[in-house]
Amino acid sequence: MAETQYVIVGGGLAAASAIEGIRELDKDGPITVLTSERELPYHRPPLSKTFLAGKDRVEAVRVHEAAWYPKNRVTVRLGQTAKSVHIAKQGVTLESGDRVPYDRLLLATGCRARKLNAPGVDTPGVFYLRTLQDCYALRSALKPGTKAIAVGGSFIGMEVAATARHLGSEVTVLEVGPTVYPRFADPSLSAFFARILESQGITVRTGTRVARFRAQDGKLAAVVTEDGGQIAANVAVVGVGAEPNTDWLATSGFSIDRGGVIVNVRLETAGKNVWAAGDIARFPDPVTKQPRRLEHWDNAQAQGKQAGRNMAGAAEPYTHQSAFFSDLLDITINVLGETDNPDSVDIRGSTDVQAPNLTALYVRGFRLTGAVTVNLNSVDRSAELEKLQKSIAAGTVPES
Repeated sequence: MAETQYVIVGGGLAAASAIEGIRELDKDGPITVLTSERELPYHRPPLSKTFLAGKDRVEAVRVHEAAWYPKNRVTVRLGQTAKSVHIAKQGVTLESGDRVPYDRLLLATGCRARKLNAPGVDTPGVFYLRTLQDCYALRSALKPGTKAIAVGGSFIGMEVAATARHLGSEVTVLEVGPTVYPRFADPSLSAFFARILESQGITVRTGTRVARFRAQDGKLAAVVTEDGGQIAANVAVVGVGAEPNTDWLATSGFSIDRGGVIVNVRLETAGKNVWAAGDIARFPDPVTKQPRRLEHWDNAQAQGKQAGRNMAGAAEPYTHQSAFFSDLLDITINVLGETDNPDSVDIRGSTDVQAPNLTALYVRGFRLTGAVTVNLNSVDRSAELEKLQKSIAAGTVPES
């Protein structure tokens, strides 16, 4: 019997996890990874935290060491950008013109940083943070005394602000909306996170839109806000969201909704023998049963593994509940389930910025759909997190 030829388009965590999933069931079928990056798969969360701070070597952020890939019969083709998929002929066409045939295909092309439409955004000193190369460039620019601005008050902006402050920069966060962490949907919780940063000397300005970036002598000198104010800056990091890399699939025959490739409970696309996982997959959420697309580490890892197993014949439903974490200085934030559009948010515990220990419960339709926990990273709340996940699965709100 001929060996199954597996092809994975994308070189991030979902791709690396899919290899693991395939190899759990198929030890021999050759696997080809096509990635536009020139790096082996790596973890992205450290890019705004420990790796940006210089605490990790590059080897620590790679998903697997280089020797792992040939050992597992995996060919990684770096710097190869996919142009289209021909479902009927089962082939991927690259921008180089090469065609790569497949028996089973995984789409895992992830996201790119959303660009900010503002004059001067290409000025030296203005950065985006999505890739390892982005991080190298930003890390070399953040020095003690640097005036740094984080444009965007969600995860990337807040994490970069905290890390830049740790490195000795003077830091300001600019958020166009009325609150930071807008997806947490509770103004009091957002205000609490703003106070955490402010307690470390970081300025947080909400309701502030960037009008342009002003250069002097060819380098960034200031960020000009829509109200005409100017904030001196040597470095600005734009973190205003991400966009799924699905444009290349527009003519390939897949069902795509708001940038996400629609998959069923087994992560199968509308194309025969084609699966999708990670940032680009719009999948049936196991909690809400509604279509959902997520851009988090945990989702990429879990979906990649399940997609790989299913490519190798498992045909199993994806039942993993969403869970991810973030760090701000010495504080850990865990986000479980679905926190969008709740009917109510019940915050329990301490909101002391020096020693927080709280749980926010998100309820929709009298069912618990999500939770956020906040505590010092020295505190182990793993048992509580496990109980919360069970409560979310059951839809039951824990007693006070």
